[in-house]
Amino acid sequence: MSSAVPCERHVFLVRSSLQYLLATALAADLRERTSRQCRMLFLPDVLDPDLFMRAAQGWAESPFDRVVVVAPRRLPGASTTRRASAAVRRDLEAAIIDAQPMSLTVFNDREEAGQAALIATARHFPQAQRRCAEDGSLAYTNFSYRAHGVATRLRQKLRMGRAWHDVRVLGTHPLVQQFMAIHPALLREELRHHRAQPFPARALESSALRSLAAAMCEATGFLPQSVPAGSTVLTASHSSYAARNPDYLQLVAACANKLGGRPGRFFVKYHPRETQEDYLGLHTQGIAQAIARSLPVECLYLMLRDRPLTVVGGMSTSLLTAGLLMPQVRSAALAHASSAGDTWDSQLLHELRITPLVDSAAIGAYFDA
Repeated sequence: MSSAVPCERHVFLVRSSLQYLLATALAADLRERTSRQCRMLFLPDVLDPDLFMRAAQGWAESPFDRVVVVAPRRLPGASTTRRASAAVRRDLEAAIIDAQPMSLTVFNDREEAGQAALIATARHFPQAQRRCAEDGSLAYTNFSYRAHGVATRLRQKLRMGRAWHDVRVLGTHPLVQQFMAIHPALLREELRHHRAQPFPARALESSALRSLAAAMCEATGFLPQSVPAGSTVLTASHSSYAARNPDYLQLVAACANKLGGRPGRFFVKYHPRETQEDYLGLHTQGIAQAIARSLPVECLYLMLRDRPLTVVGGMSTSLLTAGLLMPQVRSAALAHASSAGDTWDSQLLHELRITPLVDSAAIGAYFDA
């Protein structure tokens, strides 16, 4: 396709619930500032894609001209049926050509879909700006993905061409021209000088985002008024994380012992991908009230931003977004000795106003304060 084709839209490749909300905020900001159309390409990597589709149908203030759903490799509701990765790449490329992007934003430039979108945009629309926006806490920690093996690297080069890259730190693919971060001053060294730009934080207060959160709450049956001011929400890590980090379970038990006597004031929000019904035993034992796990936690925060709350959880993206989306929140991290690869340094915790809780004594003092 000739580069003379006019570029008309800002395009976003979205896979997760957090990406869905961040893309909405970015699109709302761009629509307001540039009056250009925005389009979402939704290649779902979520447990319940239908939830997002149902919410989008009642989304009155969407900043997108269209939300184009690209079928992923694993089809929803099918345990074994898979699409060929080449078919997914072809559909993604066709959607990009149809959108005629003046910019493309991805949130993960390591996975195949993100790289395919960057490569297709560079090929067909070389004048379009190629961006990567942060996808959570990995932009601020020292975590790096393990290098792919020789066979994988060779296979990916053969499938996707020389532009494929073995990305070990998200945001460092050579085709990424700009990296957008909510906290650019706190970025890890590899991203600090990679043409970093501030994420428009004010867009997180947009009516488009709040209307999406409200539609998500309605679709999952969550009533924001059921969580009163002064409550504590435990954002539980996935059970696989708990299996890798046994000290995490001890800290959760200390929270339960401290907060279990506060009926109607202690809530647990399980990870949307959690398959066990209540692996911490907090809901079934009547210690905490459960919040619908399919509801993206960011939607929960957006609907509760008008009241003071405490959010406690493992060192994860949920703590970063809690502080960003809820002005009156207190955030605490369950910082345990068995932490596997997700340790945050003290400066980051201080700047983000997150209190580390290292044992039961610290937990008791924090909730007594």
